[in-house]
Amino acid sequence: MAMQKISRREFLKLSGITAATTLLSACGQKIVKETQIVTQVIKQTEVVNQTQVVVQTQVVKETQVVNQTQVVQQQVMVTPTPLPALTTPQGKQLPADAAPLEKQIYREAGAEPKYFDGSRSIYDAGGINMITEPLLRNDENIQTVPALAESWKPGPNAEYWEFVIRQGAIWSDDDSAITADDVVFTYQHMADPTLANPWIWFYFDIKGVQAYNAGTAGPEGIGVEKVDDRTVRIYGEFGSIPYLPALLSYQGAVLAPKHVAEADPEHWADASTPDAIAKLPSSGPYLLSKWDHNKEIQYVINPKYNGPHKAGIQTVINPLLAAGAPEFTPWLNQETDLVHIVDAPSLAASRADPKLNPLLHFFNNFQSTYVSLNTYMPPLDNLNFRKALAHSIDRDTMCQQVLNGTYVAGYSMLPPGFPAYNPDLKQYQVFDMDQTKKYLTDSGIDPKSVTIEMYTNGRDVILEFVQQQWQTNLGIKVNLTLLDNATWNTKRAAHEMMAYRGPYEYDFVDPSNMLTSLWRSVRAPEGKTEPWGSPRHPWKSDQFDQLVTAAGSEADTTKRIQEFQDAEKILVDDVGGVFLAHQVVFQIWWPWLVGMAPNKEGNVVFRWLDIARYQMYIRDDVDDLKANYFK
Repeated sequence: MAMQKISRREFLKLSGITAATTLLSACGQKIVKETQIVTQVIKQTEVVNQTQVVVQTQVVKETQVVNQTQVVQQQVMVTPTPLPALTTPQGKQLPADAAPLEKQIYREAGAEPKYFDGSRSIYDAGGINMITEPLLRNDENIQTVPALAESWKPGPNAEYWEFVIRQGAIWSDDDSAITADDVVFTYQHMADPTLANPWIWFYFDIKGVQAYNAGTAGPEGIGVEKVDDRTVRIYGEFGSIPYLPALLSYQGAVLAPKHVAEADPEHWADASTPDAIAKLPSSGPYLLSKWDHNKEIQYVINPKYNGPHKAGIQTVINPLLAAGAPEFTPWLNQETDLVHIVDAPSLAASRADPKLNPLLHFFNNFQSTYVSLNTYMPPLDNLNFRKALAHSIDRDTMCQQVLNGTYVAGYSMLPPGFPAYNPDLKQYQVFDMDQTKKYLTDSGIDPKSVTIEMYTNGRDVILEFVQQQWQTNLGIKVNLTLLDNATWNTKRAAHEMMAYRGPYEYDFVDPSNMLTSLWRSVRAPEGKTEPWGSPRHPWKSDQFDQLVTAAGSEADTTKRIQEFQDAEKILVDDVGGVFLAHQVVFQIWWPWLVGMAPNKEGNVVFRWLDIARYQMYIRDDVDDLKANYFK
């Protein structure tokens, strides 16, 4: 049989009629994307095959007959070619809904730092989570995960730990390898007594750190040893140190670049000029790119970072706020993307707004708020009087009414859910006016003769409430004095304040952090007299010191927890501080900020000391959301 030929014009005409008819017949059918239609033209017993690819959404089900020519259409799926993945300069592939790299900009309010030597000043060195990397970090479940160290293991009885630095980790300024020499140098640098690091006590559980800092031994006595170029061994001060990996996951346990810092230990990280900013070494996911004093700090992606916490955000901008300045207003004006702690008035406003309420997130923070008492100043040297102070504060009213649920009542240093937390300690400081009157009487002190001097470094509604409670329930006079932040810090370190509020948030999840590091006594500084207390608190108990020291090197977990609980009972019962509350963190962020992983309870929260900031990214509908969210 002869094959019938049709012209291109006739074929296109025929195909158009068929497609139109098929589209009409497809109404109400299931939609299939990317359909290939194979058309066979049949007349008598002869078949001419013609193929047309139609890229549209339709379903072809029926057979059409046009001018005695039967057209058979067969549905074949075509797999579309995917768009190339959006990949950052660090090699991280972003999700399909991510905005282009030039829009991966994250804004978060910050404070003005002194310099960028995180190893020497764990609170004052700004941006240490950006341009540096500790050996380990915490994930969204506060579990230790690799960072600069790719692996770690304990020695016998956990008397030391070995850490292996990640292969290929380099400093950004000269591409030199980050080595065990940098780790050894860092601990000698941070403990150098000539640098007067105010936070060195945080590392006193590492062998030799306290002795070198006190000038009683040399840097060679520090128990941080090089095994090979990529392996370092770190020893505990008191023998076994099972919690060392947790301690070293804190944001301040970061390295100083020996090749730069050794030549200028005090000023290498000042970043005081544009040239110094450009040359500041980074071991972390970002580089410092701009420091406009009192206005803004910017960080850009570090393309040389090869670690496990590559960032989706390409530029981080920190508008610099004065101490105590509200973060919520600039966030509401879309000048920032996230508020990591929403204050009580802003929380109330957000809860009442149907557009803002769904944006709130919260979690019970491992944080304690307390009033530190100078137990060497009369009348605070009287235990019964301190007990009267502790029992006279209605914490429930303070937390629920004054603080709008942003705190829960607390009666101990360790917060609920923290290892070694003991709810039975409530009895020693619970609000009870009968006990208040009893202890005040037993103290033998005339309340009319008492004046308590409290100090604060900003507006403090908690201390205002405490002031009111003590004046009303005890009949004493309480002065509340406002100091600038620098003066307040200096007076705290010198134990010159009679009473102050001491909020403390965990640095790592172990009782040694919130009990040993903070409350164990140390030798009095030169020119000061004993008894001294801890670096922050003018309170001392030899039995407490013995218990937390023993617990710190105890390998048996059950025994260790019991020793910490016994020590905390001494602290609470002896009223080393009046414990008030534990923080509930409420946060808010705009819906274009996504990517943070949920924790094991399914909650998505921003813990500023973990890896959340490296998970986040900006969604591709950011511009539309910014323009229309409140419409």
